[in-house]
Amino acid sequence: MLTLSVAPARAQEAAYYDIPAGPLGEALNRFALQAGVAIAVDAEKLRGLRAEKLKGRYDVDSGFHFLLRHSGYRVSRTAAGYVLVAVPASAPAPVPAPAVRREEAGDPELAETLVVDQRESAGVAVLDRHTIDAMTSGNGDITSVLRVLPNIQFDKAKAHTGTQGEIAPADISINGAKFYQNLFQLDGMSFNNDIDPASGDKSASIAEVSSAAQGFAIDTSLLCKITVRDSNVPAEFGGFSGGVVSADTCAPTKDFAGSVSVGTTRSSWMEYKIAPEQRADYEDATSPNYARAFDKWTYKASLQGRPTENLGLIGSFVRKTSTIPLNGNSAFRNGNGGHAEQSRQTDNFFVKAFWKPTAGNDVDFSISYAPTDDQRFIESIKDSQFTYKAGGLGLNAGIATHFDGFTLSQRATYTEMESSRDGDSSIYKTWRYSAGDKNWGVPTSTWANALSLEGGYGSIEQRQTALNYQMKLDWDPVSLIGLEHRFQAGFELAEKESSYERKTQYESYYNPATWSGGCVRAGGTTDPYCSASPTSNGWAGQYLRNRVIYLAGKYSIFDRSAGIFLQDEIRKGNFSARLGLRYDDSKLAPQANLAPRSAFSYDLFGDGNTRLEAGANRYYGRNFMTYYMQANRLSLQSMIATRTGLVDWAPFTPASSAITYRFEELKTPYDDEVMLAFRQKWAGALWGIKYVDRKSRDQVVRVLRKAGDSWVENSGTGEAQTLSLTAETLRPIRIGETRTSIMAGIDKIESRTSHANYFSDESDFNDNGGLGYIVYDGNLIQAINKPADNYNRPLTARLLLTTLIPSANVTIGNFLSYREGYQKVVRNGLKEVGGVLYHNYERLSFKSAFTWDMRINWDIPSPTAQKPYVSLSIDNVLNATNPIENSGTYLVYEKGRQFWLEFGVKF
Repeated sequence: MLTLSVAPARAQEAAYYDIPAGPLGEALNRFALQAGVAIAVDAEKLRGLRAEKLKGRYDVDSGFHFLLRHSGYRVSRTAAGYVLVAVPASAPAPVPAPAVRREEAGDPELAETLVVDQRESAGVAVLDRHTIDAMTSGNGDITSVLRVLPNIQFDKAKAHTGTQGEIAPADISINGAKFYQNLFQLDGMSFNNDIDPASGDKSASIAEVSSAAQGFAIDTSLLCKITVRDSNVPAEFGGFSGGVVSADTCAPTKDFAGSVSVGTTRSSWMEYKIAPEQRADYEDATSPNYARAFDKWTYKASLQGRPTENLGLIGSFVRKTSTIPLNGNSAFRNGNGGHAEQSRQTDNFFVKAFWKPTAGNDVDFSISYAPTDDQRFIESIKDSQFTYKAGGLGLNAGIATHFDGFTLSQRATYTEMESSRDGDSSIYKTWRYSAGDKNWGVPTSTWANALSLEGGYGSIEQRQTALNYQMKLDWDPVSLIGLEHRFQAGFELAEKESSYERKTQYESYYNPATWSGGCVRAGGTTDPYCSASPTSNGWAGQYLRNRVIYLAGKYSIFDRSAGIFLQDEIRKGNFSARLGLRYDDSKLAPQANLAPRSAFSYDLFGDGNTRLEAGANRYYGRNFMTYYMQANRLSLQSMIATRTGLVDWAPFTPASSAITYRFEELKTPYDDEVMLAFRQKWAGALWGIKYVDRKSRDQVVRVLRKAGDSWVENSGTGEAQTLSLTAETLRPIRIGETRTSIMAGIDKIESRTSHANYFSDESDFNDNGGLGYIVYDGNLIQAINKPADNYNRPLTARLLLTTLIPSANVTIGNFLSYREGYQKVVRNGLKEVGGVLYHNYERLSFKSAFTWDMRINWDIPSPTAQKPYVSLSIDNVLNATNPIENSGTYLVYEKGRQFWLEFGVKF
């Protein structure tokens, strides 16, 4: 994809800094990091130069001037960040701008965009606070902002017109890898959910609970930047086979400041796009997947300050809520009529301290608490209410100690998270409709077939606790045998415990049968699974013949893992190479894994304008608790008990597992990657082309070998090739008083996979002897060559324009997106080839999609220190009708035009 970056205007603000004397390149990078800006530095030009100690209050320009004043260099500020510029011999030394506060600033410039250091890979992209603010806010989750970046595909269901009442984060695939194999970090702390990340919505599942890939629903208002590593990822990162998404908060820049805001959107502010065949589902909705109404609110408050020169504090609170009224006749709580309502709520509590006890130590500590609390019920089932709980607690502490010649970094984290269900009922019954007492059901095609369902699926608690420690050594550059080396070494230790607990015994009674006479048993008691009321299909009465029981019980899985990484960044003239090796071992893995990482770069002319990059890497992913929990859940389940008449039920008999689990042979899935990139600065822009080839191997799938015999094994495979073209302006384009930066791009992906996720029942290994062949589009092919039917838009094009109008205090972000149509793969029966039956797959096509999203930020003029602002976001400005799914009989569409409004005050 072609990437260009834009940011709204921000004047510089003075802040306190304490940068020790040392190598100039290190001092510049440290200052830029603390200031929350980016600087592109060629280390070769600064070799041997040193910086004096910088201590005191400086704005960004004056701080850079102080560090560079005797070097022969200065910095130039562009829309893409700060760049190093040689001072002409005849030019006078630049005069630093005075430190000014924002409210004193005059004509603002487009603020610097956080770009990466020259040593960084083309596989890294960084979005700063200003770029995030230029995007339509949506639900405010991290991954939704990433749609501006290349090599990232989104779950097509996220834009479904019927699910806009939801507030859960979006799922993403990076370079064709599975969406649950990314690494998510907040200030270096992983918040991955390894309980059951591919689960999705399991509201109607007896034994499973809804879950998600991100354990915490982090709001972007907490962040100052988001870094995505999609290829050529260094050895210090492990536990992923997709990409790394790092969200970072920044130190306070003022002695005291803060903000409060409230935002909202609702169904009446959105245009629905509904096929005629689906209108009845929306008008008589019993499911939040067809919600005709919703009301969302977001409340935010933040504070920052510096109690002392060496201590900085930031804190924030964000609450997101959504209410979803449903209109269906059977979607109410008690069977007495009225409308039911589901709700969603996610909170983000965050506090972080930045402490510099001495000149050579930087300490940070944070507490994050991000619970999700949803009130739900099972579609069309009376008295089925339950509370879905997710998210949890994170403790994060880090210290960086700067020695002469190297830096020692340590980080310890602790997380607790859950994906749990707290049900109101643990008894479930399936009745025939009867007007006398079981009168809440609705017909399917005729009243004779109508059922009335009641009860819930009980309470299940799924928890994950993780304790991690990482130590890392980064050496200053050293010269050995004529080469510059920048060594890095480190290790990680982790303990993780995951548990599944059914809190109460669950009983399911079903298979109603005809019954005449009363419901009093021989012993004089009334049978609770009997009704004497005439049913809609003509029975005089009914009783329930079958029962299944899930016992209360708990299972835990404990894992202890260790990782070691070594890396050497070598530079000679215009050539550089980064060679790394990562070793990981886990108690749950049958063998340790060794992942080589390599990246090579060549600066063609030595001026940083033309660069070639290549790399070859292996990334090992993660195995999840759910594999092991599935093996234990069936031991809580009984065989199906059947009775004839109102008699006692047979004693509990455990069910026999039909799934064979071979955990001693379950290997860790991995991706092999080859990448090639070219970047060129030309005509005021940074242009790039990148090709990434991924091969996914040893992927975990559940395979049906024959009837009643399933295996969990490493037979899944996948491949993806991604070609992206990127370009970003190096400085804003000025038209009159306006300043506009541009981000644009195109990417092309070809993705094939044997499976959608790890829990899919893949029965493509049935009568063909396990060879893994299918019939696709009339031809016999290997299952691996079946195109992916999600996260697989073949061609996407994106354009982001951010325009500042200084005189009006207005910033306008326009994001245009084109996604080429693609063909969905669906299974349609069996087809015989050469006397063998194979599963037959066919293609269903749907058209391309175009959307234009807009965000307008207005800082309202105010004579006081309190600065009010308004943000208006408009998704799908043109109200385009974009299909995202083809059911075979009708099309499913993205949402139409939608408005979001936020009002706040900064102080």
